[in-house]
Amino acid sequence: MNSKGNDSTFFTMDPSLDLKLKKEIYGYISFHLECVQNADQTAQDIAKTVGKLNIKLAINILAEEMQKEEAPEKTSTQASMVLLSLAGSHFNDVMYELQRNVKTGTLPHHMVFRTLGNLASRYALKCIPFLSLTFLYIRLMLKLPMISHMKEEICYVMENFCTAINYYYKNWRVCSFPREAESQLCSPVLPIYHRLIGDWLRDEETKVKEASVKAQWPMLGVLVRRREQQEEIIRNIPKVLLDSKILDSFFVAKMLSLFLDVCEECKPHIPKKIFQTLCDFVFKQILPVGTPVQQSKKSPKIVERFFHHSQKPEIQTTAFEKKAEKGESSTYDLSVYGEQQLCRDHCNILMDSFGHLVSCCPAEALDFLQTQMKEDAEEIRVEFLRNLKMIVGRDEQSSTKNRKKPIVEAVKCLMDDHRQTVRKAILSFIKELLRSQSVEGCAVWDMVAYIFQQFTVPFNQPGKDHLPNQKEREKEEHIQELCIDALEQLNTSAEGMSKALWPKLLLFVVPAPYTPTLVPLCRCLKELAAIRQDESILFLGSCKGVNLPSAQGIMARLLVLASNPTQRGSWALQLLHVLHSNIHSAVRKLWSKQIPCLWEFFQVESPGVSSPEWQQKLLQFLRRSLETIDDNTWSQNLSRELENQMTSYSDQSTEKSFLYKALGVSLASCDDLNFVQEQMQHLIKNANYLEASEREKVIQVLSFSAVSHFDLTLATLHAFGAEMGQKIQFLDIVSRYKDYQRGRRSHIHQTLMLTYGKVAAQGPKELLLSRVENGFLKRVLLHHQMSCQVLGVSIEIKDINLKLAFVQSTIDICQAIHQTKDFQNVKLSCKKELLDILLDFMKDEPLDSLETPLRQKAITAIAILSKVKPLLSTEDIRTVLDESIKSLFPLPPLEQLKEKAETEKDVLDIEELYTSSMDAFGDLLKSIIEENPTSELLDEMFQLIDPWFTERECSRERALQASFQVLAAFQENVHLPEGENFPQFGSLVAFLAPYTCDRSIQCRQWAAQCITCLMYIQAKSKVTYAEEEEMFSAYAELQGDVSSDLFNASTRMAKVISVYFPSDQALDFIEAILEDLVSGNQMCAMAAGHWLLTILQDCGDGMEAQISAILDVFYSRLPTIKQDDLRGVLVDAVSVVAHFHLDTVFNSLLCRRLPMDSETGELWRSLGQDPVLALLILHKLAVCIMQPSNFQAASHSGSEESEEVAEEEPLKATCAIYEVLSVLEDEDVLQELFPDLLYALLWQVSKTLGQRMPFCGGRRRLFRREQQVSEGNPCRLSVASLKALILKVTSDPSLAEIGEVNVWALLRDPETHQKGVCVLTSRLFQNGLLTPKAIQNVLPWMNSESEKLKLTGIAFFTEVIQDPMLREREQLRSILTTLLQRAGDQHPGIRRMALKGLGNIVLVAPDKVKKQKKTIVAILLGALYDAKVVLESLEMLALVLPRLKQKEVSFLFKDITLKTTTYMSDDNTDLRKAALHLFGVLAEWTKLRYKRFFIEQVRKSLVPLLIHQRDPSPKVSEACRATFLKCVQFLAKRKLRGYIEELYRVTNLNLPNLQGHICVQVINAHPELRGELLRRTAGYFQSSWEELQTRALELTGVMLESMQVTDLDQATWEFLLKSLETFQKSSNQDLQEVAADLVTYISKKWGELPERKETLSRESINNQEIDPYCVTQPDTTLEGLSTQSLHK
Repeated sequence: MNSKGNDSTFFTMDPSLDLKLKKEIYGYISFHLECVQNADQTAQDIAKTVGKLNIKLAINILAEEMQKEEAPEKTSTQASMVLLSLAGSHFNDVMYELQRNVKTGTLPHHMVFRTLGNLASRYALKCIPFLSLTFLYIRLMLKLPMISHMKEEICYVMENFCTAINYYYKNWRVCSFPREAESQLCSPVLPIYHRLIGDWLRDEETKVKEASVKAQWPMLGVLVRRREQQEEIIRNIPKVLLDSKILDSFFVAKMLSLFLDVCEECKPHIPKKIFQTLCDFVFKQILPVGTPVQQSKKSPKIVERFFHHSQKPEIQTTAFEKKAEKGESSTYDLSVYGEQQLCRDHCNILMDSFGHLVSCCPAEALDFLQTQMKEDAEEIRVEFLRNLKMIVGRDEQSSTKNRKKPIVEAVKCLMDDHRQTVRKAILSFIKELLRSQSVEGCAVWDMVAYIFQQFTVPFNQPGKDHLPNQKEREKEEHIQELCIDALEQLNTSAEGMSKALWPKLLLFVVPAPYTPTLVPLCRCLKELAAIRQDESILFLGSCKGVNLPSAQGIMARLLVLASNPTQRGSWALQLLHVLHSNIHSAVRKLWSKQIPCLWEFFQVESPGVSSPEWQQKLLQFLRRSLETIDDNTWSQNLSRELENQMTSYSDQSTEKSFLYKALGVSLASCDDLNFVQEQMQHLIKNANYLEASEREKVIQVLSFSAVSHFDLTLATLHAFGAEMGQKIQFLDIVSRYKDYQRGRRSHIHQTLMLTYGKVAAQGPKELLLSRVENGFLKRVLLHHQMSCQVLGVSIEIKDINLKLAFVQSTIDICQAIHQTKDFQNVKLSCKKELLDILLDFMKDEPLDSLETPLRQKAITAIAILSKVKPLLSTEDIRTVLDESIKSLFPLPPLEQLKEKAETEKDVLDIEELYTSSMDAFGDLLKSIIEENPTSELLDEMFQLIDPWFTERECSRERALQASFQVLAAFQENVHLPEGENFPQFGSLVAFLAPYTCDRSIQCRQWAAQCITCLMYIQAKSKVTYAEEEEMFSAYAELQGDVSSDLFNASTRMAKVISVYFPSDQALDFIEAILEDLVSGNQMCAMAAGHWLLTILQDCGDGMEAQISAILDVFYSRLPTIKQDDLRGVLVDAVSVVAHFHLDTVFNSLLCRRLPMDSETGELWRSLGQDPVLALLILHKLAVCIMQPSNFQAASHSGSEESEEVAEEEPLKATCAIYEVLSVLEDEDVLQELFPDLLYALLWQVSKTLGQRMPFCGGRRRLFRREQQVSEGNPCRLSVASLKALILKVTSDPSLAEIGEVNVWALLRDPETHQKGVCVLTSRLFQNGLLTPKAIQNVLPWMNSESEKLKLTGIAFFTEVIQDPMLREREQLRSILTTLLQRAGDQHPGIRRMALKGLGNIVLVAPDKVKKQKKTIVAILLGALYDAKVVLESLEMLALVLPRLKQKEVSFLFKDITLKTTTYMSDDNTDLRKAALHLFGVLAEWTKLRYKRFFIEQVRKSLVPLLIHQRDPSPKVSEACRATFLKCVQFLAKRKLRGYIEELYRVTNLNLPNLQGHICVQVINAHPELRGELLRRTAGYFQSSWEELQTRALELTGVMLESMQVTDLDQATWEFLLKSLETFQKSSNQDLQEVAADLVTYISKKWGELPERKETLSRESINNQEIDPYCVTQPDTTLEGLSTQSLHK
């Protein structure tokens, strides 16, 4: 395989190679060896880097690195691993390099051997060509002395190379070279084996010994292939096992298994003792510790049978063995292998070993197993079976087939063991056997028969005389589960399986005890029949060794099973299809077509639920099959077979019920009438009527047999019924009474009534009509009457089953009548009697429970009976419906009914009864409507249902469900002509729609379905797909619980309904839905609101004809609704209507009767919430206020003061504006309307000024709002509306209610109205709200004949004059002319405003009124003489004079000054202030021409100027001080004036002391002024203000300090004393104190008070009282006062 030439080429380095390249490769490999993480990746990198030409060099370098002595162990190991990876692609190069290092004649590095071993382990087949040379080199190495480590490596090489040889012989076919002979590969191993077991196996080093033992097993596997050494090798196995005890037992088991695998291939002879020893070795480890197998005393059969070897081994004889040859005792102690717990893999390996032994020695294996199975120990048998099933369950190799037969034969010995655990173990073993791929030659049938035998083992085992307890039953049930599981695992495709089981398995199909196994059994039979199609046609009933069932038995069994659509029924139907040739040759073609169709229908059936349709198809299939067979005998046998199999099914099962029907079909297919009659009579007479299943058998068999034997069946029933009604003999009384006591006779009557009904339903319809009344209905009535009698005495029926039988029979017969062609010609004379009985049944049902279906069935019977002539009258319909409703609707809620149930089944039964009862009522409604589909009947039905829409949730649910049933029936039966509307559409939608948001989800769903029905009735066929989807989506959302989602879904439905809503039914709809709006159900009321708004929004445009009536309904309902949200709905509804019919709504609201209540205001507010609508409404309201009729009336009425009551219409419009503005959010809407609204409201404010509220029919007053309303002051309402308007367009804080100037209070007060207008106009002007249009609107008022408007207009323009734009226009000239005219108006307010306006014109536009300035001043002067306008005149003069020149005032100055001084001490505070202020202005304005005149006036006014500096009014005091400073210049020369001015600014004296100081200085300087000043001061003693009196007393005291008593004249002295006496008695404390202090001062200064002179009478004193307001000529002496004298 290799040549020297190749070696020399490989090992000789090419001298042409560049040394530098070698160094680079060496360095690269050295670097990678230091950081190897993945040897495969490193090998790929090296190969890729060095290239294909230099790969040998790289391998050489790696080998050198691996063998370096100084290299770390890790580096050597990594180099070895890289070499192994390179061998994958360069195997020969790597192998050559390794062999080159071995054949050198010296021991190589130990890693060379390690790498060789790994190479053989990894690339076994590639190593085969190099084995001979490698073994040769190893033999040479064995001659050299070596250390133990080298021995271990050589053993490792031999272990892996021998393993590779064994692997090669098992897989040599995959190799590319021919198979090597055993002699060529195995012979070189023998000398090496001798050395290993001769010397190294006895080595003192444990590792060497272990390595030798490990290598020994693969070497034995190689050597056993040589026939020359087979005997010796086999004989030496026990010793090898003994030597291997130093190794891990799991490893030893694997080595033994591999060795025996080779033995199974080579088939060496294994002596019985060796076989026994190996079996003991296996099972001693497998069986659990402590079992009898491991206890030699209990199990002498299985002991440590390792014996002395008497034969001399030819391979080699050791010293130990030589002792055996000489007869010395030698025992191989392998007990160590049985003293440990094994893992599952370990057990599997051991059982593999035993399997190999069984294949090698099947006879010995059978003998061994049978011997061990005879052990009665339960644990041994179970453990043996558990491990043996591992062998039979493996099918990896074809040789494993030979293992099963002896094992199965051995297991058969245990089949008579009835212990539970053994039975389970056997079944588990059989399961593994049946699921395997081959059972050829095995006793499979015995195994399968054992399964069925164990499935039917009775609970009472032999020897037991007690009943099984629960625990025993559970054990047997578990055994049955194992049996079924084993059958389910049966592999019918296994080799030999079909031959063993077909057709014997058919034996277990029919017997009832095997019913639970039918699913896997039918599956197996179906698959077996398909496999053995050539043998499937056989005559059922006979088979070699097995008594097979008959064809009728198989067909009856499988057909009945198929009636229940479960998994078992599915397999039964499939098996029936496969066995069609075995049943009867005539049905092959029919079944090949029919059964696939049945299978398709079967697959869509609900699992476990047998529908009548499915059973009907099977019965039809049976009927056609029997017709196809057409064999009377065959049909009779089928009938007998069906009767025989009745006991195979439980009484309440679906299968048994179907079997009765199948028996009836088979009898109907039989032509032998005698046979049929005998069967019927036998059946009806011998039935046990106390059993329900027996009664059902009579009913079903007779009814289905009547299909072909109608008259025969009726005759049989009549004859049996006649026997029941025969005259009772005396001797029969006792037996008859016993029958009554047991209920037998009632059950017979019940059965016969039901049978009549079913016969009518199943029998031929063409024969029914002629017999229906006499042959059926009257017979049923007869049996009902007989059941109500006991020994001839009538009693009340309490048996519910009798009632149910009567009702069901009536239903069946009436349904049969309807199925005939001429049922409309049938007229029942007994219909009334039947109807009365059914109604009585319903009345007798309890209203607090729902336990029987009598109520539902009675309603169903009435529904069907009502269609039979004679038809029901209107009164009968009402009675029937009323009784049905009273029987159903009062029932408690379904949940409450279910609480009475005891089991889950009872709960389900109650639910089903409830549902079916309501459905039956729906059928009744439908049947009545079908006969009379009129609107009157619809109204009648809803009148009956309406009272049940109560607070009870269950009652509403039932009422709504009934409503849906009524509407669904009308939808189906009523088809409106094109263009005609459903008359009740609007009212019914309104009635039902609110319940789409009911608290109950069922109510919501029923209501939604009602709405859908109404839509289809109204729309006919016009409903689109999108609308249907929308309704369906909304219906789905109604199943939620979120209120917002419910309202949204309901509204979406309303949107769809609005498409088909007839406008002419709007009033009906609204009247009906408003009833729901005031209902107690909050959710329904809200839903009603949503529906109302939606319909109005979508259909409001077409309601014009009914809009007035609709609004009246809204107005009438609004006061009755107190909840805010619901009131909002109604208010919004009016708003929606207004969008379509604004004029109508506007006029309607404006025509609301007085008083205008809160509801009307709320409606106006609702209209104002929409900006677009608000704009239109405000415009209309403004026009309404300014209607020409009202305006003209105001113009021609003369003085408005005579009108005490305000006009209603404008006042309503004004209040409506207020309401609209109160909710208007969009300020932009007012921008356009503001001028008109301002004009209208200001006009209304002026017009209602001073008027009182109107009255209407003695009712309460108008406009009760939240804000306070003054009695008889409609102007307050007008002002409120005006305020609302202005505050909407500006946020000026000065317009608020709180402040120094309350604009709105001023406006509504007739006395201050003009001032309020001025202030308001000023604020509007400042905020830029006065547009030219607004000003132009008000301008005509100034010349109005109405004084109120005239006053308002002049006040308005008094402030508007300040507008710069107005000054530039010609309007100013006309305004000036008007003001000049109005200055002389009779109305004082107008005069005041005119004066103010004239003053403002002078102020803002002096250039425009140059020629009129004198006239204006003259008018202002004249106004000083008008007590009603003097204040305005003073104020305006104070403003105007600074702007006027001297020539523009001229001589009027003196008059103005003189008149001003007269008001300086006026009681009116405003007048005093204005006069003092004007006097100061005059002081500043005084020119040289009038200076002397003014000085005189100042002297005369000195006392007021001093007194009022301490005026009670702060404003007057401040004005007086300012004026005094201005007048100082006229008191003295310049120095004195400067002194006084400086004194005012810097003095520390307070005001009283300052006044006194100045007064003292003046008096001292000019004594001649003392008397005059004192008299003027004393004049203030008569003031009405106590504060001024106090100030006058204080000033008098100051003056008296500088005077003597002689300086006082008698009149002044007497007046002073009298005043002091009076002041001391005053109630004012301050005044008393000042008076007392002054009296004290006078007493101290002059002694006692001088007595009055008697000559001075009281009259003279009174006549000489000082006038404080008199004006005297000024004393020029004051001018002479010097500053120095004042300082002194």
